[in-house]
Amino acid sequence: MKAVLIVLTNPGSSDKEAAYNDWYTNEHVPDVLAVPGYVAATRYEGFPSWISIPQRYLTIYDLEVDDVAHIQRISDEHMRRIAAGEMRRSPDGAMDRGTMRAMYYLEKSARQTSKLQQSAVPDGVFLAYAAAAAPDRDAELNRWYDEQHLPDVLDLPGFTAAQRYTMTGVNMVGQPWVTENPYLTVYEHMHRDEAAYGAAFGQIRDRIAAGTVIMTDAIAPNSLMAVYRRISDPARA
Repeated sequence: MKAVLIVLTNPGSSDKEAAYNDWYTNEHVPDVLAVPGYVAATRYEGFPSWISIPQRYLTIYDLEVDDVAHIQRISDEHMRRIAAGEMRRSPDGAMDRGTMRAMYYLEKSARQTSKLQQSAVPDGVFLAYAAAAAPDRDAELNRWYDEQHLPDVLDLPGFTAAQRYTMTGVNMVGQPWVTENPYLTVYEHMHRDEAAYGAAFGQIRDRIAAGTVIMTDAIAPNSLMAVYRRISDPARA
């Protein structure tokens, strides 16, 4: 079963940003991938106009797990290695540890791909954190997402794949997570340029207005969205 660890971070300061990125990509990611259970990792940076959370940087770690208990064991080993000094720490001041957040999500439905364009490695991702408008509308929301909304979005130029996840509650660092919404959708897109992404997303708005992208009132109005460009090649364990 697939799971992901969503890690949100910031450099300690602008003058430490190069050191932060060098450490994260070339030291920290390999150290994390040495923990059994992790299989891959990719780093991203947010488009400034599309980020509504304090953290600019995103790392998505892919895992292969049996269940949530297995995720907890992987997280515990991850944290044990940090505490034991078995992972290389960032240079002094390079990372803002106070704003770091990390949450594990478990695969909810199969990854869907576009029939228009294929990409083994996306140029960026769009993360949407959502909840049902009411508990008795949860099944309706999930049905809309899987059967209607993801196919609608993937019928648009620039979006190549999407997959949905459920929050596990396994919070690696114990800091408040950025949202209480239980569902995460990761949309893969083909844009490293913010303006180009904005144009592609504009087509979604246009089709919603035209009624060809079907929305639902089963989704709560407090969805949290963030869009990123890829800044590293995928690393594998």
